[in-house]
Amino acid sequence: MRHFKIAVGLAAVALTVSATPALAHEFKASIAGKTHGVALSEQVFKFGPFKIKCQKASAKGLVAAGSSKTYAASVKYAKCLTSALIGASKKHEIFLGTRWLTPLSVEYHASGFVETGDGELEEEAGKAVIAGGSAELKVNTGKTSEGTRSECHLSWPEQTIPIKAAHAKNPEEEEFSAASYTNESSPKPVSAKFPDGLQHSIVISNSFKGIKFELEGEPCEEWGKEEGPEGGGGTYVGSFPQILTGGNLEFF
Repeated sequence: MRHFKIAVGLAAVALTVSATPALAHEFKASIAGKTHGVALSEQVFKFGPFKIKCQKASAKGLVAAGSSKTYAASVKYAKCLTSALIGASKKHEIFLGTRWLTPLSVEYHASGFVETGDGELEEEAGKAVIAGGSAELKVNTGKTSEGTRSECHLSWPEQTIPIKAAHAKNPEEEEFSAASYTNESSPKPVSAKFPDGLQHSIVISNSFKGIKFELEGEPCEEWGKEEGPEGGGGTYVGSFPQILTGGNLEFF
């Protein structure tokens, strides 16, 4: 009987533990202010026939003091080059100059899904939120047979990634993998702002899949003919830091 009581007690403890919900993640800022961060590392995009590599990402945002389920940033990409395969029977790779015409705005959710827009951020309750719209970039595809410049315009409409997060009943309480967040720190003189002698910041790692995009221009419509003018299999992989000026920004 004694062993039976112990077994029942352990079962009750296990039931209590399993019934306890996991703690929800959140971003936490020690003060209200502007955020910034630059990454000199490869940012890789794939849109239909185009693979775009950018060597620089600069992101900025605005946060209110305290905890939040979201964090919004406007990201500029630079030093970009596109590779594409052309040729009917024997394909070969070419490289094309590429420029982002607008920044990309991303509202990151602590649960790992994102919402994207055209790079414009608006202020709401002391923090940045995305304004919507489409991000735009241009690929220089050389010259036409008439000698005029040939360009491919690519549009990234506002959307939720992954799409299933848009249809989830409580997406903030689920786990997604479009974005992940890690904490970093750097030494600072001990002060009221940095009592532990460290400034805490986050690194955002992006792994977007299923990006919807639109192609405009004769060359890219031809190269992307298998997907048509609208595609839905775009990807983005890359990371960048976000630092709160004069304060700490952390992920819990």
